[in-house]
Amino acid sequence: MATWLGGAVVIGGAREAYVGGFQAIVWDPWSPVLTLLLCGFFFVAVFRRSRFTTAIDFYNARFDNRIGMCGLTIHLLSYISWISAQLLSLGVILSVASGLSLVPATVLGAGIILAVSLTGGLWALSRSDMLAFCILTVVLLIVLPFSLSAVGGLASFIEKAGTADGTPPFSLFYTNEPIKGGAEPAGFAGYLGWLGIFYMMAAWFSVALGDLGGSVLTARALAAKNERAASRGFLFGGVIYLVLGMIPVIVGMCAFITNSNLPESQLDNVFPYFVQQHLPNWVTILFFVAVSSAIVSTAGDTILTSGALVGYTALRIFRPEIDNHKTLVATRIAMVIFTFLGLAFGLVMGDLYKLLVFAGAIAFPSIAPTFIFGILWRKTNVYGALSSIVIGTLSWVLLIFLFFPYTDGEVWDAIYIASVPAFVIGCATIILISLNTQRICPPKPIQDIDGRDISDTELFQW
Repeated sequence: MATWLGGAVVIGGAREAYVGGFQAIVWDPWSPVLTLLLCGFFFVAVFRRSRFTTAIDFYNARFDNRIGMCGLTIHLLSYISWISAQLLSLGVILSVASGLSLVPATVLGAGIILAVSLTGGLWALSRSDMLAFCILTVVLLIVLPFSLSAVGGLASFIEKAGTADGTPPFSLFYTNEPIKGGAEPAGFAGYLGWLGIFYMMAAWFSVALGDLGGSVLTARALAAKNERAASRGFLFGGVIYLVLGMIPVIVGMCAFITNSNLPESQLDNVFPYFVQQHLPNWVTILFFVAVSSAIVSTAGDTILTSGALVGYTALRIFRPEIDNHKTLVATRIAMVIFTFLGLAFGLVMGDLYKLLVFAGAIAFPSIAPTFIFGILWRKTNVYGALSSIVIGTLSWVLLIFLFFPYTDGEVWDAIYIASVPAFVIGCATIILISLNTQRICPPKPIQDIDGRDISDTELFQW
């Protein structure tokens, strides 16, 4: 949770809430909360019994190296998107605080994060991660009452709440309520019929299921003292993340009440501007310090993890004899490359909240069915997994082009709408192919790091 609750959630969540209310922020924090709850209920016991530190190790043991390399590639792509979101959010903070334009501020922020990651490494980041989370938590809890007070209190907030696009402000699901000032139903994010339903399902489940195989979750599961503590930690963490993640949402909606005419170019600055204009100076200073430290910690963790996956995990697959010094050099080079890629991708794509969501959603139609069925269904085999990844990904790409004309040129919307039927196709593929290839490709059991069969692991440890 300390890794997820970064500046991109704070800055991006306030922006999306200003524009579209609760519907616009289902992606985060609501969908990641489902991730934590699903892990706590179904997956944490397998994480701990296997003792694998990454999902890549699971794919290699449960299937083979081909599935492991597919998983590695998808995870690295998601890391680039995640890094992009964090770099852009730090750029927004530095831009507001210093007066620099967004691009040089983002480049400066990327340099700071890379310097901390390279010089301090895991030692520095592991100590700053929890500290930054604690500071940000305190600041958000301080900001909440001040924000509600700025609009006249909680009752006034509920009464006056609105959104820039006219969507009912407190709707979390597809709705037939009319858009404000019109007679047409709001649907979900402005989409009606099956498009709206697919978009809603993507908002609720793409990150929730796509993030299940994340290395952050496996590491947290191993860190707990036992399986029951790990399970309860995920469940309690989900509740806490929802509470804290909704504070930027409320701030964004308060900002709309006080000023409903912000130009689109200033929407990323909703939270910083609101804090500067309506909260005491000492709270403003705390906010900038807390968000900046959280971004540096979160982005640094991801840069270090992505570098280690390439410089250590992937490199040792192709060169098992390589020594530790060369893997360290390769890891540092990979860290620089991933920072540059994240910076370039973020500056080109621009929307930090969409980049944040895409980081979790990219695995949803591609490899999430393999991870889920690989743990929950013993008959899943290599042929089924490989077919699911290929067909799920290809169908996703084809469906993006199919839905794009119906999204008025909104490529992000087409990406997410297409991910839902692509996920269903991936699940159907893994079932059909696995069932029809049991003889020629017997399924391998779930194994731990030592090769022992742990297929009988009890899932419900809570």
